[in-house]
Amino acid sequence: MDNLEEKLIQDKWVSLEQLNLANQESRRIGKSLWVCLVRLGILTQEDVSVFFAQESGIPYVRISDYQISEEVIKLVDEEFCRENLILPLFKIKDILFVAFVNPLDTTTVDSLLTQTGCQIEPLIANMQSIRQAQDDYYGLQEKIFDFRRLIMKEKPARSLPFYRNSERVPLNLPVLVSIEDKSLALRYSSALEGVTRDITRDGMAVGIYVFLFIPKGATVNLEFKPGEEKAFSKESIKVRGEVVYCRMQRGLRYFLGIRFIKADEKSCHELLKFIK
Repeated sequence: MDNLEEKLIQDKWVSLEQLNLANQESRRIGKSLWVCLVRLGILTQEDVSVFFAQESGIPYVRISDYQISEEVIKLVDEEFCRENLILPLFKIKDILFVAFVNPLDTTTVDSLLTQTGCQIEPLIANMQSIRQAQDDYYGLQEKIFDFRRLIMKEKPARSLPFYRNSERVPLNLPVLVSIEDKSLALRYSSALEGVTRDITRDGMAVGIYVFLFIPKGATVNLEFKPGEEKAFSKESIKVRGEVVYCRMQRGLRYFLGIRFIKADEKSCHELLKFIK
């Protein structure tokens, strides 16, 4: 049993009996374990994509959450996208975020760099969602996909922890996150609900859990909701910030490192009152 198979059981994606059944099917039909897990109905294609995302440290995205601009779609040739099962999602500054079935395909990443002149940030999406989005934006077309490309034999380097210029201390506050950056459009207008994990000792950056991938470089508006349990501030605290770090957690939850942009001293001081 390899490490990925052990993780499947350890993280309760499958039971030992289900894994053995899928391995038997794999040997019988000559297909990969991952194909057989889906074929037998033990996991869905999305389950497999999420599992690989969690193990690789590359964020998984639900493409349907985002409204992709025509300008971004035109950055990459349609035929190239279909051949390699990728889709450009959004461009923040000089970084192009691209959904991949296999984000470890360095040949495709290098080709995208040459085509666009942008730094390429790969994200993981399941094959069905990429094909559906391609049909939505380019028009209908069928294409066969080799599921074995999902197998990742090495892990990419994880991003460095965000904003280490100051010690971080625990902070637990509800927060609403609104995306200000026009380069990143969602299909719904309401603010995202999140909760803080920590804040830097100088009050200039915060760590937040949300249920949507937000790329680094995106500007956001934060509205902290202290509530009635503390006497320090019953009113919301509003701060503008920039995402400097995004890491996928378990259960399609994301941890964002957000550095405040020109935050006033009063707001930072109010937030620091709530540290544990």
